[in-house]
Amino acid sequence: MVSSSRNTAVAGVLHGVTAADAARLAADPALSAVIVPDGRREPWLQELAELVSGERLVIPRTTLPSVTPDEFTGWAHTALAGSPASVAAPLADAMAGILARVVDTAGTDKVMVRVFTEAPTRRCGFHVDTVPPQSPTVGAVRVYNGPTTEYVACEDVLGMGEFYTYLARRERLSRQAERERRADGPDGTALAELCAMDGNPSFLRPGAVVRRVPADATVFFRHLDVRRHWSVHPVTDVWIHRSPMRGMARLVLNVSPVPGRG
Repeated sequence: MVSSSRNTAVAGVLHGVTAADAARLAADPALSAVIVPDGRREPWLQELAELVSGERLVIPRTTLPSVTPDEFTGWAHTALAGSPASVAAPLADAMAGILARVVDTAGTDKVMVRVFTEAPTRRCGFHVDTVPPQSPTVGAVRVYNGPTTEYVACEDVLGMGEFYTYLARRERLSRQAERERRADGPDGTALAELCAMDGNPSFLRPGAVVRRVPADATVFFRHLDVRRHWSVHPVTDVWIHRSPMRGMARLVLNVSPVPGRG
């Protein structure tokens, strides 16, 4: 079951009012994420959704390893050059604004950006985002149209040991399912097992629900030092989330901090 999280309070997740609320992540170790709505829906977002879902605005999966907000703005204007100005200009500004908030909150100069338009698949199940050793730990994700990111409340997670056991098995099954798909034969057992895992995650308490980020909202969330990945750390040190398993093409922006300032 997937539940919309609009107007709800969830353990470990703050529903903020403005992007400035992202700073709460640095001050409150009990927070794993801050969800910030846009407020008034801008008209260009609907035009953007129509362009992306109709595959008239396409951004191939792109990783920018280390960019400032200004450098990203330059890249975005080039990438969006073929799109209507009524969408390209406000979209570039909005994405750069998210980068600027991450830079300010994380206390760094640059970020890594992953951006793409793509329909969701089962490739991206529940996971946590990591950063290199000694990097800042606050990043962000924004889905501009279509089904939004799904997540679980910290209080619904049995423990990180249970989560990493689930993750290790899911990653093995995902690789197996991909091998079976490429073999171009009948579906094997891996895909069925994968669907069963996604439908009933074993790391959740009985009765827990999978929650969904509201539309037109940006999530600022904790990343984990990669050295602690697979260890039994506090659940609030991470935001456990996944892409939806199906739906229309979406524009997704994922921002991770990289070390350095000054």
